[in-house]
This record gives sequence, structure tokens and C-alpha cells, in this order.
Amino acid sequence: MSSMQAALQYWAEKASCAEIDMVGSSEFARVWTYSIIYGLTLTLAITIPFRWCRSRSRDPSVVLDEESGAKEKREAREQAITYDSADTTPNFEVAQAHLIHTSATSGGKWQSPLWTPAWKLNHIGGTGTELYFRNLRNLGFIFAYMAALTGPIAAFCTLGNFGPDTGQFLLKTTIGNLGQFVDAKTLDPWNRIINLGCQGMEVVNVTKYFGWLDFASLIVFLVYVVWFRFFQIPRAAAEDEMEQVTPRDFAVVIEKLPYMLENQKDYEKLLSEHLMSRIEAVRQRRSKDQKYLPAPEICELTLVRDYRGRLAEIKNRADLLQSIDIARAHGKEKKAEKLEKYVEEKIDKSLAEQLVPEDEMPVVRAYAIFSCTQDVHNLLYDYRFADYNLFRCCQFSARKFAGHCIRIKKAPQPTDILWPNQDLHYCSRVWRKALMYFVFALLLSISLVLIYTCTIASTATSGTTLSYLGVAECDPIGEQYDIEGKEQYQCMVQNATTWTQDYATSAGGDVLSCWCTAQGYEKLVSDEGLFDACSPWFIELGKSIGIMTASSVVVLVINVVLQITLLAMAEFERPLSLTALNSSMMQKVFLAQTLNTGFVLFFVNANMPQALQDLVSIIPVLGNLLFRGPFAEITRGWYAIVGVAVLTNMLLNMVVPASVTIAKLFVVRFTRCFFARGVKHQAELIQLYTNPEFDIMKKYAQVLTTVFVTLTYSSGLPLLNLFASIFMFLMYWADKFDLLWGSKRPPNYDTEMAKESAEFMLYAIPIHCVFAILMYGQPCTFPSNPLGGTLGDLAGQGADSTPGILQNFIPSVTKESTWMIFLFLVVLVALWVIWLVLWILGGSFGMVWDVMAVTCCPGRRRVAPEPEEVKEALARGETKINGKSIDIAASMTWLVASEHIEKTFPPASYRMERHPDIAPIAHLLRAPPSPAKGSQPSGGFNLDAEASPQAPQVDAPSSAPVDAAVGKRFLEALNAEYVLGTSQAVGKFFESEQACEERLLPFEEEVRVAEDRNVAIESIAHRWGMQWP
Repeated sequence: MSSMQAALQYWAEKASCAEIDMVGSSEFARVWTYSIIYGLTLTLAITIPFRWCRSRSRDPSVVLDEESGAKEKREAREQAITYDSADTTPNFEVAQAHLIHTSATSGGKWQSPLWTPAWKLNHIGGTGTELYFRNLRNLGFIFAYMAALTGPIAAFCTLGNFGPDTGQFLLKTTIGNLGQFVDAKTLDPWNRIINLGCQGMEVVNVTKYFGWLDFASLIVFLVYVVWFRFFQIPRAAAEDEMEQVTPRDFAVVIEKLPYMLENQKDYEKLLSEHLMSRIEAVRQRRSKDQKYLPAPEICELTLVRDYRGRLAEIKNRADLLQSIDIARAHGKEKKAEKLEKYVEEKIDKSLAEQLVPEDEMPVVRAYAIFSCTQDVHNLLYDYRFADYNLFRCCQFSARKFAGHCIRIKKAPQPTDILWPNQDLHYCSRVWRKALMYFVFALLLSISLVLIYTCTIASTATSGTTLSYLGVAECDPIGEQYDIEGKEQYQCMVQNATTWTQDYATSAGGDVLSCWCTAQGYEKLVSDEGLFDACSPWFIELGKSIGIMTASSVVVLVINVVLQITLLAMAEFERPLSLTALNSSMMQKVFLAQTLNTGFVLFFVNANMPQALQDLVSIIPVLGNLLFRGPFAEITRGWYAIVGVAVLTNMLLNMVVPASVTIAKLFVVRFTRCFFARGVKHQAELIQLYTNPEFDIMKKYAQVLTTVFVTLTYSSGLPLLNLFASIFMFLMYWADKFDLLWGSKRPPNYDTEMAKESAEFMLYAIPIHCVFAILMYGQPCTFPSNPLGGTLGDLAGQGADSTPGILQNFIPSVTKESTWMIFLFLVVLVALWVIWLVLWILGGSFGMVWDVMAVTCCPGRRRVAPEPEEVKEALARGETKINGKSIDIAASMTWLVASEHIEKTFPPASYRMERHPDIAPIAHLLRAPPSPAKGSQPSGGFNLDAEASPQAPQVDAPSSAPVDAAVGKRFLEALNAEYVLGTSQAVGKFFESEQACEERLLPFEEEVRVAEDRNVAIESIAHRWGMQWP
């Protein structure tokens, strides 16, 4: 009897069949049919509701008419809720209004997470927020489609018993369980079959189809990521640039400015004159396109002064002064005195050293808002070559400011600016960034060591015994040692199957565990006698599963602690923008979590080449344990140890993040209800009624970690695709509830993080190819025939010319289940090289190419429609003219746009005191140093080190933003409304002087938030050079 006949007879007896039919295929057709039905059901179940419920069209942006009137403007100002800093009595009505205003509401109303479409999230957090939710939802669909395609792999694996039978269902879904087990003495495992009922089929006849299914799922993922990165993101950015009206549309940032001028106090006036001269010059050169434009005007010019890196200290001082007020409101005088002493001895002393008056400080950069968007385009066009150092050095003298070559770029959104970091020197940011990377590497190393040690300890204490089939291709490598250096027992399954129950129970220990492992969990639980005999094995198995689960929880906890630590250290890097901060932290958190979750366990159990083992042996303590695991290849035992652990980690990852997000919503609500009645100070109540940040950086990192771990192992662990799909959908809804009901309104994010995350996901595809080749090229676990025909001949010719060191890889990449994946990997590497070259060339010659394209193809140049045509289209509810999106901001002046912005993307200003993070403490930023005990700080912080600490601030005079007559009437209106109590005095003034409103609004805000409003009005009058009263 041949070995195959003996094996068939063995399998027939186990299946209670007369014989195994190797010709019939009806049972296999049934499994394929069920798998197809499962895939179609999964696909349709998620696609039809989405297509049915999705919004059919985007609403055009609301456009305010030029003649909207003073009533609407007053309503817009009233929506910008701020509390009176002079009144510290808790006011729940104001706090509730503050909560609504600072949260992700629309028109003062809470939005429904169930019925708010993804495109409306753009109106809340910008294009970046919308793209995050679109990507999350789309990835849920993509991984569901991938799970549907790879469903047959999981189905056939579940029906096998080749893997160690330890009673773990997750192990049964891996390719380590594919096919029927038989003693290696009877039949080479390469020749095993898949047995369904009384029908059988050799595994090698099925694996090639599994390889194609995995390849098809990878293509689905690649197509989506390419579409998202190179089509949806640019399209969304272009559409929102046209449809949304934000301060960025009307603003530029001026960099490389001279630090000091001879007349530093006139810096703002001189810079304004220079910008106006450049606008007028460009308008004259491009007169054909400028006939409908309003008169050029700089509506706001904000100078960023160099406080020698002390803006952060000033903000910290303001926070401490507010804490002093709160402590006194609670009667905690000792705490207040302690904080006052700290402010006086540490912060005030530091701030007072060598600081000149504010209007004499050096200038770092400036933000300018213009009356129309065309002037922004004109300036950007005029300084289009200033981005390049070589061209900037050759800048015409007319474009220079005070003899300095300057650079003008599109400004970021006001909420994207991190004001405490604006005055930090470039060199300081560089060394902080370098130090941050060093600390990150140190923390990552510590976390890796902890997880590595935990994993080794859990493996050593779990009592798990590796099983050996007696075939080199199927078994762990070499002799294994425990954490104490003792050689581990090798359980040879082919020997254990010949032992009797009496022998095994009498020997006990490792012999009994080996015999019970050979019997299998399913057989043991079905026989009471065997169950009793193997009770010690069941105890060890339960202990092993418990320790493995605990190890997964430890990994999760370490990831959370590492994430919290990195976030706490994030501000140390001091980037200029919130986008840069989030991008940097996203990369670090993603890298740390991915390594800890998906790769530490792999390397713990990997047996690497001797040269690498010798290299890492120099590391103290862990050096002799690194890369000395039991698996040189991904064999059947690997799936029982590493594969199950990865599946367990990702099963926890599937539900824990979304659960924590929802739990935080309830915690915030509970905290607000429980502690609100105990507050004594309005600032404390405002803090309580301010929702936490929507941490999009952390959420992007979680998504990327899930994508990378899933793509890495999904070839051999197909259930990961389903876990990832469920994770994406749970996070989509949890984050949507969190954003709309439990978070502060996020900044107006751009597409930067979306682009970076998409590019990172592209790198997950070649990693998937590498691991797919390792898993599908393993001859024992996943037997597959070598290529035949013409492709086989080509592979043979290539193998003959391959260097000797690569000869070992040729058999793995020339199989029927792997050749297409290997070829795809080669194509990906080639495309990556081309992309890299184009990126380098694009950075060097991109401007030259653009100039050539516009010169040679003038038809490509966009012709802007006339304003009347735009207004008529918008009145009809249309957002396109001749197939081109309308630039809605271009149809407005800043006076009109600012009203719309205050309702949708506040603030409509680049002034520091208008920033949402600064506004609550703006009245304390310039509070006088060393306040007397028992008194509340007021007035302004005196930045002149030579001034008396007890003297009130006297700001240096500067030119008024309006003429003297209008300025005096404005001061009288301020005095009437905020000192004498006359209702709507300022509003009525603005009705008569609408052209000046935007320029004077910041001064009204300054008076409104001041504790002593009379002093504030006097300060403004003095700065304007006017006599008051």
C-alpha cells in the first residue's frame, strides 16, 4: 500500500467513510458557494445602506450679500460669546452659550451624528476633518471587500485540523490549520488533502486560487489608496478652496522680514505702504483682469514680535493668574499666595529681563488680510520665485522691504497657528526637534524592551510545549531554551501518537502534555476519560491562553502609556503650526504602536541568521535572547503562538478604542454635572464647560497602526480583514459622536495629515507582499506547485543567473501561489524609484515646468468669470460655471466675508488675542507683574523692563486705523456702551461707519474683555495719539 493510500484510509476512518473520493467536488462547490454568498452578503450589507442613505448633493456655501445690514452683523458679533472677565460670579447661562459656541455646532445648534453627512464636517473642522471621516468610512468598505474576497481562505482553513489543536478558534482560521493532519511517517505533509465529508482534494490544487484571492484583495486596497491620495484629496482640496470662505483666502504671511528698522515703531506703517505699493504695481501690469476689483486695502496687519521665546511664558503666566483668581474664589489663600510668589519670583523676573517695549521689539513675521482675494493672488504671483533661495537673492529692489529680500506665501488658517511658538528662533526649534527624536527613540526602546521582556516571560511561564512533526520544513528550528537557560522538551507528535494513555499518565509532566497535544482538544473534550487524564494539560492550556491574553492587554496598556507620554512631550518640539505638531506626533505614535503591536512578537519568536544574532549579542541582558526564537520560517507552530497573539491583539484593538471614545463622552458629561455646582469662579465654570480637543492626530495613528498590522499578516491570518473593517466602522461612528457631541470645534485642518497617512498606507502594500511570499512560499504550511509552462521556463532561467546568496529565495517566489505577488512587488519597487526621482526633479524643476506649461499652453490658464456672472450663479444655487467650480471667496470683499467667517470658521482675524486658545485669558496676557495680595490683576502686562512694577501700563503711541474724527466718535461709543451702560451704542456707530468696522472690532473686543474698561479706553486713545477724555 502506498503512503497516499494509507493516508486516505486513515482519513476515511476518521470521517466514518468507506473511502475518500478524490474525484468528486460537490462538497467543495458547496463551500465555495457559501463563501461567495458570505462575500456578497457582506458587500451588499454595507454598500446598500450607504448608497441609500448618502446625501445626493453638497449644499453650496452660504454667501452673505453686501447689503446684509447692521442687524445681521450684530448677530454675528453676539455669536462670538465671551464672558465678562470683570464679573467672576459663575453664570451658567453664559457657560452654556460658551459650550455651544466652542463646540462643533452649526448655527448654534447641535448636529446629529446619525444624519450629518461627511461633507458637512468640512464646515466644522475643514477639509482635513472631512477627509479623515471619509477615509475611515471608505477603509471600512475596502477591508469588508477584502474580507469577502479572502473569505474562502478562512472557510477552508476552519475545516482543517493541520494546526495544533489547542481549542483556540482563532488558530483554526489561519492557514496554519489548512488541510488534514496525518503522521509524517505515513505521508509527507506537502501531499496532505483538504477533506470535506467523504470527498478530498490535495492542498496543492487549491492554494494557487488562495494566492490569487489574496492578490485580488491587495489590488482592491491599492486602487483605493491611489484613488484617495491622488484623486480624492486633491479634488476635495480644490473644491473646498473654491466653495469655502476662510481667512486664508484673504491673507498672506510675510517671512524673511528685517528684524529691526531705524524707526522700529513705524514698522507696521512702513510694511503696509510696501505691500500697497506692490499690489498697485501688479494691478497696473495685469489691468485687464482687475477692472471689477474694489480699491486696494490692507484690512488687518498683524506683526509677530520676537519676545525671545517668551510668548509661552507669558501665556503660562496668564494661566497662573487665572488659577490665583480661582484659588481665592474657593478661599484657598495659601495656594493663591504660593502661586503669586512663584509668578513674582520666577516668571515675572524672567520676563522683565532685557525686554524692550513691545512696539520696539524685533519682528519675526507678519500676517496681512486684504480686502479681496485677487490682491492675495497678485502678491503671490509677484513673489512666486521667492520660495527659492537662489531666486530670492536676485530679488528686484522694488520687491525688497527696507533692502531685505522677503518671502510671501499663503497664510495658514488662524486656528492653525501656535502663538506661543511664533517667536522661537529657528535654531532653537531644530535642536528641540533633534532632542525630541532622541527622547522618542529612547522611549520607544524602553517600550520595546518592556514588551519584549513581557513576551519572553509569558512564553516561559505559560508552559506551552511546541509540537514537532519530524519534518524539517514543518518544525521549529534547533534546540530551544527557557528563560533560565534550560533546554526545552521537544514534543514529537509522530512518537506521541504511539503512546498509550497509561504510559502518558504515569510519566506525567512534559510527556503527558505532549501526548494530550497529539490527541487534540476536540478529541479530549468529547471523551470523559481522556478529559480527566489530561486535566493537568487543560490547566496549563488555560494558563497559557490567560497569560497570552494578559500579554496582549499589557501591550495595549504600554501603547496607551507611550501615547500619553508622547502627547505630553509634544509641545516641547514647539512647531509653528498645529498641523506640523499633529503630523509629527502622528508619525511617532503610529510608529511606536505599530512596532509594539505587530512586530515585537514576530521578532521575539524569529530565529534570524547567525551573523545578526552575533551582532545583537553585545546588547546587555537581552542580547542573548534577541532573534533566537524557535521559528526560522512561518511554520504551523508559528500560527499557534504568534498568529493567535496577533489576532488577539487586533481583536482587542477592534473594540477598545471605540469603547474608550464613547466612555469619555459619558465621563465628560458626568464630570460637568457633578462638579458644576461647586465652582466659585466664572473662569472655572468656563473650563468645565469647554469640551476636550478632538485629537485627530491620535486617531490617525490608530488607523495607520490597524492598516499596517492587518496588511502585514492578513495573507496568513485572513480574519484580520474582517477585524479591520469592524474597527473602521466602529471608530467612524464613535468619532462622529465624539466630534459632534463631545469635542471642542477643531481647527480648520488642511489636507496635510490625510496626504501623509495615504502615503504611509502605500508602504503597507509592499510589506504585505513580502509577508505573503514568506507565508505562501512555506512548503509545509502552504504547499504549492512550482510554476510550469513558459513562466516556469523563464523562472528557471532567472534562477540560473541568480547570485548564490539569493538562490534560497527562488523556490518561494516561483510558485503558483506567489509568483504574481512577487512580480507585483518588483513593479511596486520600480514605481517607488520612479516616484522618488520625480519628487526630486519636481522639487528642483517644478517651477520651470509650470512656467513652460503656461507659456506653451495658454489655453490651460484659467479665466475667472465676471463678478455679476458669479452672483447670478450663486443665486441659482449653482457652484460651477462652465464646468469649473466657483471661487466663492472671490465674489466677496473682506467686510462681507468676515461676517460669514465669524459664523462658520471663527475667528476672522490673525491677532493673537482672537485665537480660541488665547481668547479666554487674553485680558491677562498683559496683566501688570506682581499683583498685590487680595487684588485681582487688571490692565496690561508691562513689557518695558525699565518701567515701575506697580505702574499701570502705558502703551507707546501709534497711528490710528481710522481718521481722528471717526476715532473720537468710536471712543465715545465705547465709553457710552461699556462705561455708561448705553445699549447698542457701538452697534449704532458701526451702522453709520460700516467701512471701518473690521478695523475697529479688535479694539471693541479689547475693551469688552478688560477688567477696567475705562483704563482700556484711555490706553487705546493714548496709542492713537488722541486726548481722552
